[in-house]
This record gives sequence, C-alpha cells and structure tokens, in this order.
Amino acid sequence: MGNLNAMLLTLFAGIFFLFGFGLVKFVKKKRELSILATGMALVVMLGMTFFDLMPEIIEMSETLKFSKWGKLVYILAFMILGIFVLKVFDSFLPHHHHEHHEHEKNHEEHDHHLFHIGFIMTTSLILHNILEGMSIYIIGAESLSAGFLTALAVGCHNLPLGIEVASSLEGEKNNGFLKKIIALLLLFSSSLGAVLLYFLGGNISDSILLALVSLACGMILYIALFELLVEVMSYLKRRETYYGMAIGGIVLLLMTFIH
Repeated sequence: MGNLNAMLLTLFAGIFFLFGFGLVKFVKKKRELSILATGMALVVMLGMTFFDLMPEIIEMSETLKFSKWGKLVYILAFMILGIFVLKVFDSFLPHHHHEHHEHEKNHEEHDHHLFHIGFIMTTSLILHNILEGMSIYIIGAESLSAGFLTALAVGCHNLPLGIEVASSLEGEKNNGFLKKIIALLLLFSSSLGAVLLYFLGGNISDSILLALVSLACGMILYIALFELLVEVMSYLKRRETYYGMAIGGIVLLLMTFIH
C-alpha cells in the first residue's frame, strides 16, 4: 500500500500542470498571460537550477569515487550534453525568429516562436519530471507525509511551468491534438519515473542518476537562458513581465518553506 500511495503522489504533482493548462483556457487576456507566464517560468527554472538541481548534483557527487576535478568534469560533461541535445533538437524544429511585432495585428510569427518554446520546454521537463518522480516515490515510500510535502513543492514548480507551456501553445490553432498529447505527457511523466524505479527495484547506480540529473539541469539551463530570457528581454517595457518574475520569486519562496 505504501508503494501505491507513493505512486499516487507523483500523479498529484503532475496534476498541477493541468491546473496551469486550465487557467490559460479561462483567462481572456491571452497575450498578457503569456508575457506574465514567461517571466514567471524564467525565474522558476533558474531557481530550480540553482536552488534545487545544483545542490542535489553536489550531494549526489559525494558518492562517486572520483577526484574533485573528476567529479566536476563528469558533471559538466553531462550538463553540456544536455544543452547540446536540446540545441540539436532545436535545429530540427521549424525555423523561428525572436523578433516581436507588438503593434502589428498579425502575431503569427511570434505565435510560432512561442509554440517552439513550449515544445522544447516540454522535452526538457519530461526528463526532469521522470527524475523528480523517482525522488517523490522514494521519499513517499518511506514517509507518506514527507512524500506529500515533496510532491506539493514539485507542484508549486509545475503550476507556473504548466501556464507557460500552455500559453506558448495557445497561439497555434491547428495543433489541438498535439496540445492534448503534451498535457498528458506532462501529467504522467513524474509517474513514469516512479513506475521505472518500481520495476527496476531501485537498482539505478549513483553515477547514472547523477548523469541524468546533470543532463536535465543542462536542458533546463538551455531553455531558461537561450529561449525564455530572450522572450523576457524583448518585453522589458511590459509590466506583466515584472509581475510574472515577482510571482516566480514567490513560488520559489513557497517551495523553500514547504520543504
């Protein structure tokens, strides 16, 4: 029963993505929400990197029997690989531009760019969620209350990211089926991590886990610095950008208190 409850906690964390998708559906000012969500997602993803993933990577590296420099090279190699993988994946997607035409009636080019961001963000989040689902499952199997708090903290991350992904996909009217697939992947990706861990019996070496976390960290850094930051810089004159960044900061603070 403990394993089943721990599995359900991973689904609970994933449901927050659906809350984000639902919020976008009910908000009328889509453009303003999109700008706000981008600022919020930038802060949350950078916070995830420096306050969540980095400390976890440092802690996990202590178990490796490498020298200090060997550990650093190992971690950086997989982080760079994560950046490279997304960059290569990026090059196979339709060409997009970062130019913005706020005063034009036709926002089609910008909508394509936002769709592009949402698509590659989903790719990095799925890997991250699989790893996070493993963590929730391990903690929840040991202590249901601790697992619940962990899942709630992860959900605080997932809600603004779900809003950002949904906002990015909103402008593309001809990809309804793809949007549903993305929503389902985000919903169940944490549970997939728990399922994999269950069938593997927890037999994943520390070095492989460290490699995967470092890979996910590199992917998230790529999204934050090469996609979201560009969007935020282009909307520095819009107050929604600063509102979003402030909300992102509040989310990070809440996550800290929950932990």
